[in-house]
Amino acid sequence: MQLHRHLSAALLTAMLGGVAAVASAAPPGPPMPPALPGKAALAVIEGQVQRLLVTPYGEPNGLRFADGTVVLLPPHLAVRLTGVVAVGDRVRAIGLPASDGALRAQALVNLATGGAVDEQGQSPPRPPAPAPRPPLQQYAVQGTIDVVLHGPRGEANGVILADGAIIYFRPDLVGFVLAPGLPFAAAGIGTRSAAGVAIEAISAAAGKTDNPTNSNHVE
Repeated sequence: MQLHRHLSAALLTAMLGGVAAVASAAPPGPPMPPALPGKAALAVIEGQVQRLLVTPYGEPNGLRFADGTVVLLPPHLAVRLTGVVAVGDRVRAIGLPASDGALRAQALVNLATGGAVDEQGQSPPRPPAPAPRPPLQQYAVQGTIDVVLHGPRGEANGVILADGAIIYFRPDLVGFVLAPGLPFAAAGIGTRSAAGVAIEAISAAAGKTDNPTNSNHVE
């Protein structure tokens, strides 16, 4: 069994320390198992959920803690996120830390309810059932970069603006410097949901658009 793809129930319980242990302030569980040769060590972090992150289709793909930490989940786990975690909940997440400070989670647990999102069994995960998607619309957004998102190879592929808008883009679309505090503007296709606006950029610029529509639908 590969450590980083499948977490057995026993290992998950040990790593999470148990929700009951958290509630009763019991001693922490056993130490983390050593990393396999050539494999990165799993990290365990905790935080209060500030917001859920979504794709341009309005589907969940992660969350952000109040301290700014971004936690990303693979699609087959992220689809179960909204039934387990809500804004304001305190969550413990397990996964591989990325160089940009984000965590690519393989499991998480709601410390208040005990609800968990994790791999089930040893077989490949079953694809999630398709859910109704909100209609895609055109949006233009602009603002100040709060967080730069990266792909698995470390390439910048998105930003979260200070107003909460999420913009995803192909790495070759943006040929300018991206960093928190810098201005950013983009136009593209996406959705608006309770989690905010999320788009796939068709164009992007290091500044303001000629006709800014701050996170609004372009009529």
